[in-house]
Amino acid sequence: MEQRCILVGAGAFGRELINWSDDAHVHGIFPPLAGFISDIPNVLDEFDYKLNYLGLISSYQPTPQDLFLLGVSDPKDKESLVISLKSRGAKFITLIHPTAVVAKTARLGEGVILCPSSIVSADAIVGNFVTINCLSLVGHDVNIGDYTTLSCHVDLTGYVKCGHSVFFGTGAKVLPRVSINNSAKIGAGALIVRTVAENSTMFANPAKKL
Repeated sequence: MEQRCILVGAGAFGRELINWSDDAHVHGIFPPLAGFISDIPNVLDEFDYKLNYLGLISSYQPTPQDLFLLGVSDPKDKESLVISLKSRGAKFITLIHPTAVVAKTARLGEGVILCPSSIVSADAIVGNFVTINCLSLVGHDVNIGDYTTLSCHVDLTGYVKCGHSVFFGTGAKVLPRVSINNSAKIGAGALIVRTVAENSTMFANPAKKL
């Protein structure tokens, strides 16, 4: 049987992925979406998307033909959903939009999502289930931990080290060689100039701890 791609979650970011995956399918680099699973069955009812509802995330039983596209952006939610679905045998797919640029020496983990006009530069390492939204840049030799999310227009410059489950708000920037530890939250427009401690929330320019 042919494999089928299933969207996990269909909120705001999930709806974006419906569009980006359609773009990739038109270019012949991604399978068509067969439907979506969500614990909010009517989440798409007020929108004009012709995508079949396949059941609750919490109770869906993956088949060997299923490949899952993770349509959520919150790092903790991503980790929880991945652990839950993988315990039932789920396999996840990576989405690279046709306009994204990935250096041939970069390394991408499982379930990575690269949205339109995102860039992953030379020798960068992008962990599992990392989301890189539109127009964001991962510079050379950057290392990003699992489940991290970069919102739009984020700039991680050369040699930045980022732990797992970090969230970057829109327009955040990190200076070269700076380290950001696990589960930190970087506010929109923040400029990070020094090491960020685990679980810290940073905001402003230059960034201060909340």
